[in-house]
Amino acid sequence: MTTFKRTLVAMDLSVMDSKLLEWVGTLNKKLGFQKVYLLHVMPDFSAPQNVDIEFHSLFSADYPADEKVRDRLAEDVEKALGKQPGLELSIEVREGKPYQKVVHLSAAKDIQLLVIGRKKHSEGSGISARRITRAAKCNVLVVPENSQAKLQHILVPVDFSELSAKALRIALDIALKNTNTRVTALYVMDLPPSNAFDRPYANAGLQQLLKNAAREAFEKFLTEFADKTPFTLAEVIVDNVFNNTARHISNYALTQEVDMVIMGAQGHSNWENLWFGSVTEKVVETASCPVLVVR
Repeated sequence: MTTFKRTLVAMDLSVMDSKLLEWVGTLNKKLGFQKVYLLHVMPDFSAPQNVDIEFHSLFSADYPADEKVRDRLAEDVEKALGKQPGLELSIEVREGKPYQKVVHLSAAKDIQLLVIGRKKHSEGSGISARRITRAAKCNVLVVPENSQAKLQHILVPVDFSELSAKALRIALDIALKNTNTRVTALYVMDLPPSNAFDRPYANAGLQQLLKNAAREAFEKFLTEFADKTPFTLAEVIVDNVFNNTARHISNYALTQEVDMVIMGAQGHSNWENLWFGSVTEKVVETASCPVLVVR
């Protein structure tokens, strides 16, 4: 059973905070949260910047900025989550560079899941979804600002690797706790170049052989990792006609009303960042729904 007992949420006192807290509440009973750290990083306690300075000006000068922020976050958390039995909350206000503090605290606290927001327009905090997801050593959930906190349809892109199997298990564990959740496993199949053979029928024959092999590998993969699932798991294979795996994944998530994508940080590649940089990173930046990056 999948559990993310220690979770860290990066907050910035913007409207994004309420969206992240909604997702924490939605995922709490499905992913086994036990302790959630809610972190806000201020570059300088004595001279707040960006959204902090506007908040700071609302209070008297003898009310320290970090205490103001902590109290504000406590109010927001209480309003969004209320009392949830078995869930311990810890509000952390730190001074320093946001990116460095988020990555450092996720390692220092042995965090299993890091939750961050993805905005259309950055406010200069230095916490970009791509940068954090690449640097963090734990699982990362990237939440777009306009996403809805629901889990009716989960998409798992697979390449038959160990990490895509882990992503699939997480999706199935969530679905087992919610009968309204359906899971789709998606394989984007690369095609041979159009000039692979001089004779068009030979190229078509090769494509059919590749499709047959992909179906066999897919069935073997699902039999090993999802054979005992008590509900129907949708199996989808699409041709990589765009020569862009990430585009196919993001397009499928949008057109099929997917609520969350769960995928591995990397696939079969021996180069640690190759698959992440070319596929996962692009999905993180372009998907219309939250993306859970699994390590």
